[in-house]
Amino acid sequence: MIKIFQVILLVIIALFMMSSSCDKGSEGCMDSTACNYDKTAAIEDNSCWFASIDCNCNDPMDAQADCLGICDSNEENDPPESENGSCSPTVIGGCLDPENSKYNVENPATHNDGTCAVDLYQFGGLYDGTDCDGICGGSAVIDGCDLCVGGSTNLGQSWRIKIKSITSFKHQDENEIFMGTDTNSVTLGASIYALEGYNGGELNDGDPECENCYIDFPEPPLTDIVNGKDSTRFYFPHEDDWGSANDIPVVQFDSDIRANDYHSLLTEEKGMNWFAMLEPTLSDTVIIDSINFKLTYLEGIKCAVTKIYLDREKGEIDGGIEYLVENKQLGIKVDSDDALNLTINVTNICIQEFDESCSDEY
Repeated sequence: MIKIFQVILLVIIALFMMSSSCDKGSEGCMDSTACNYDKTAAIEDNSCWFASIDCNCNDPMDAQADCLGICDSNEENDPPESENGSCSPTVIGGCLDPENSKYNVENPATHNDGTCAVDLYQFGGLYDGTDCDGICGGSAVIDGCDLCVGGSTNLGQSWRIKIKSITSFKHQDENEIFMGTDTNSVTLGASIYALEGYNGGELNDGDPECENCYIDFPEPPLTDIVNGKDSTRFYFPHEDDWGSANDIPVVQFDSDIRANDYHSLLTEEKGMNWFAMLEPTLSDTVIIDSINFKLTYLEGIKCAVTKIYLDREKGEIDGGIEYLVENKQLGIKVDSDDALNLTINVTNICIQEFDESCSDEY
């Protein structure tokens, strides 16, 4: 009888331990408006925090804005205030660095208001924040051909690349019979006239000589497979910020134009990134054997460094398998029937107006 009781007790203990060890889901902040929102969290752990008024999530958690709008957690840095909460008359906000191009020699600042120009030396400018176009705090940069673009030069206003994918298929059996190919293409690019999100039509401030080159075109609906065509879909998926384009959760685009960020284009290992999907539509018995990519420069580019990362998740800055596109072509062996994540990275752009040839590194 005692042995039976011991066995039952051991079973109960084992069941309790199994139950307590079950994965109940990760804990975290589940409020999407919070600075530390965790979209993977399944259990609210009351860790949410929110930026103070006039501060943002990039500021420290306990940061408070002073009368000049500067957010930090050290009250000793705050300028003196009047009774109504504004800065005292003796307070002059501005750049405190005499070596910075934003420093006001005639009326020196007494307190920092965050207006100092950033160091632009790595972009062909100066340490004091003057860009290569001679503008203090400007946005012009030295491109891959050593030309100053993006400022009052009016060069490098927009650029576009067409990427064609040629996907080969084979049957998933011992013979691995070749099943043919399918071709798709997408267009990516950037413009000083484009929005950071969805561009539904040509913008009012757009270049009048550029017709329809700043528009994000949605991918047509999936069509029936006819004679081996439409065996894959190649597209840029957008949700949340771009979902309003068609009032549906996820919109697929075959043209994706962004606001031009010259600084990122000249920062190696950063560049501008596009997240794309290449998705097979055939049965599981037919798999993707390989993919060949071919690039065509449609506008604004003479040469650039383009990399494609396979199996890097959207928003990640590392991971996946890196492939360098050489001579505008790239071949990748795949052997998969799954949808493929592709992060396309473009940097070191050289604009077309330059007459000399590109360097060997391109």
